[in-house]
Amino acid sequence: MTSQMTQMTQMTPQMTPQMTPQILHHLHQTARREGFQILYACETGSRGWGFASPDSDFDVRYIFVHPQERYLSVFEPPEQFTQMLEVDGEVLDFSGWELSKLLRLLNKSNATPYEWLQSPIVYQEVPGFREALFSLGAEYLNPRTLIHHYLGICHKSMHTGIDGDQINIKKYFYVLRPLLAAKWAADKRTVPPMQFRPLLNQLDESTTVRQLVEELWVAKEQAKEGAFTPLLPEIQHFVAEEMARLRELADAMESNPQNTAPLDQFFRKWLTD
Repeated sequence: MTSQMTQMTQMTPQMTPQMTPQILHHLHQTARREGFQILYACETGSRGWGFASPDSDFDVRYIFVHPQERYLSVFEPPEQFTQMLEVDGEVLDFSGWELSKLLRLLNKSNATPYEWLQSPIVYQEVPGFREALFSLGAEYLNPRTLIHHYLGICHKSMHTGIDGDQINIKKYFYVLRPLLAAKWAADKRTVPPMQFRPLLNQLDESTTVRQLVEELWVAKEQAKEGAFTPLLPEIQHFVAEEMARLRELADAMESNPQNTAPLDQFFRKWLTD
């Protein structure tokens, strides 16, 4: 747990997106209208990963909790809210998960909570919540599950955005980021960083693949969302070989059942009166 918590506590927000006032306004409106409390709100997607294009959408994710009395109702309260807005020419994609839903996913070592909690762009949080939840998540970390999760994303992304011998440059990173996250989980057996830079740093700077990815990254940050780039044989070979290696490693790992009592205790602690 120590290495995972060090990774978490050393992170600080790296930038304040220009749409922050509009995003906060919508979050406050939603919380007031639905009657819940937002415990944590952050940026995910390419802006959180660190390779946004000039016209990338804003992917806002948040964790909320209902007042205690709503959980005592015959009908279960909503577990998710989503809304897509266009404000000042920017697309804002909002998605919020209720706390117990997120904790059930954490019990399965789902990668999403780990990523949200590492975001370098935090819009709103109740003091101490993010650190406490990340610490709890360390108890449920299952590298095997994370590897298969990220390899699944990588495999799916490999078959989208390709046109002949070219690929949407954005999709190339949708292949590389999960592949490198799976590599991290397999080789280090800890939570993979959300951001792309530390993931890429796993590759030696002298390798051709590393140099090609660095060049692609520069091009990605300057390109529009629909821009294409040639498929690169060196990267294609690296992806195929690494996917095979990681799948073999994951299949040899064991999954152990976890004690769910700490999840219940955490949920009760953060319930609102």
